[in-house]
Amino acid sequence: MTKKKTKETISGRLMGRVLIVSALIFTLTFALFLHMAASKMREEATVHAHSELSNTIHQIDAVLRSVEIAVENTVWIVSHLVESPEAMYDITKRLLENNDFIYGASVAFEPNYYASEGHYFSPYSYRDENDSIRTIQLGDDTYDYHYMDWYQIPKLLDRPYWSEPYYDDGGGEMMMTTYSRPLYDSEGKLYGMLIADLSLEWLTDLVGGIQAFDNSYNLMVSRNASFIVHPNRELILNETIFSSTYGDTDKSLAKMQDDILSGRAGQVLRDNEGGKYFVFYSPVETTQWTVAIVCPRSELYAEVKTLRGVLIILGIIALLLMIALSYKGIRKVVAPVEDFSDVAKKIAQGDFTAELPQIRSKDELRELHDSFEYLQHSLVKYIDELKSTTANKARIERELHIARGIQMGMIPKIFPPFPERDDLELAAKLVPAKEVGGDLYDFFIDDEKLYFIIGDVSGKGIPASLVMAVTCRLFRSVASHLDKPEEIIASLNDSLADGNESNMFCTAFLGVLDLTTGQLRYCNAGHNAPFIIGADGRVALLDVVPNLPLGLFGGFPYEGQELQLDKQTMLYMFTDGVNEGENGAKEQFGDLRLEGLLRRNATLEPSGIISATLAEVEHHADGAEQSDDITVMCIKYC
Repeated sequence: MTKKKTKETISGRLMGRVLIVSALIFTLTFALFLHMAASKMREEATVHAHSELSNTIHQIDAVLRSVEIAVENTVWIVSHLVESPEAMYDITKRLLENNDFIYGASVAFEPNYYASEGHYFSPYSYRDENDSIRTIQLGDDTYDYHYMDWYQIPKLLDRPYWSEPYYDDGGGEMMMTTYSRPLYDSEGKLYGMLIADLSLEWLTDLVGGIQAFDNSYNLMVSRNASFIVHPNRELILNETIFSSTYGDTDKSLAKMQDDILSGRAGQVLRDNEGGKYFVFYSPVETTQWTVAIVCPRSELYAEVKTLRGVLIILGIIALLLMIALSYKGIRKVVAPVEDFSDVAKKIAQGDFTAELPQIRSKDELRELHDSFEYLQHSLVKYIDELKSTTANKARIERELHIARGIQMGMIPKIFPPFPERDDLELAAKLVPAKEVGGDLYDFFIDDEKLYFIIGDVSGKGIPASLVMAVTCRLFRSVASHLDKPEEIIASLNDSLADGNESNMFCTAFLGVLDLTTGQLRYCNAGHNAPFIIGADGRVALLDVVPNLPLGLFGGFPYEGQELQLDKQTMLYMFTDGVNEGENGAKEQFGDLRLEGLLRRNATLEPSGIISATLAEVEHHADGAEQSDDITVMCIKYC
């Protein structure tokens, strides 16, 4: 009996010491946990806010760049029809018809550019309240557009320019911004400005609709720090971040103002009369406007305060239970295998947080308990990672869809491209195998000569699309200075070969057709030889010197060739996605099948031949997945 009392007394003293140590550890752990939780919540809030800003800015940039691309794709049409003043009205109207997001468009010319039109000539198309497109002549003595910001600033900067947002009084009665693209003649002299007006009502809805936190609100300021979006609409375009915070001595304000004017992203903790606020901000790349999210500091740490109260209560309860259980000497070692079996069934049904039996012993049952607990944590982590991976995949697919739209916007897509000409018919079509691809085509007319190119970049996806974009832009740039196909091809090759560490290359066929004589000069760079379709329906491959593809070796001596085209002769060009297209049995479409297709459809116009080609290639594939980009271009010399 004495031994029993002594043993109980020793156990009590040991349990008391355990309780004291546990209380100290709990207190230290509690304080450390709260500190880490506060830091983690702030870090997560920062990541979340900047993620919201990044997604919003990405959408804004996509719209602004769409406007830039639409305007840029219209420049060559203006240059081609600049001799016809009346054609400018149709150009601005067509720009609005093809781009729903543009409110108004104009081609504003230098003073007295057209002798017949006088000092002012600026055809302007806009959408009225019924969304109908109307066209007017914008300039007169009461509105001298030559001194407007949207005309003067890009003229002085000698580059395209997005105007500061402004309110269109007496016009659209809305907040707008204007994109201006200077126009130059062949001698590099400015002769006018191509502009596009963009309503910013969507921007107010987009930025104002960000709900990063429950009690946060959003701002947007322009390059000169004027408010574009603000909860107090009276401040919009009437106040700046400087005037609205005049007299504020908070040092964080100066940093934020400097970052915004310098186009930098960041966040600051602001302290004003209403309390402390976190401000997260990031610039829009295209215009250097800045989007900001303002959130009360108390909201970010609200969960920490709640957690602290819960932990205190739980800690007190836990300590009381430990004391009660220790003094009573209650030990429960109840861990039947059936309980683990029930937990296993729940886990199999998807309940990964099913409560495990409490095991206090250190035997095999404890090891089984730990194994189940590890399994639960691993499954929860795996599901979270799977959700994150799925979300990232969806985001990448959305971005690839936007990239496809941008890429397809770089190639001509308006057919017929030269409706006013009766000596030429042209049609082309590009069908990428993936969201973005590496095939390309382009063409333009300069000095009664048609410059055209078709090409195929090695590989697929994003890398090929980047090379495709560079090649298209280089073609336009180089062909505007050189007129021999072999010289243009050589220049493209040197540019692509310079620094080509990835060893990507591009096959291409480039030609220059004199529309007055029918003389065709061309140069092939490792591309499929085109077909010639005669006026009598005969089909034959064009004699080409293979040469090397573009981008492999700089300084390669490309050899050009010539051919005299007769009237009603067609030149049919294609990429290997046509003749190498496979069906489910891996059987290729083949050159012979393509030649037969052209013979059967030799009497059709270029657009009809292209439609027939795509239909027959699709029929041959018989549902098999398209493995390569398909591009076809057909030119008829009339």
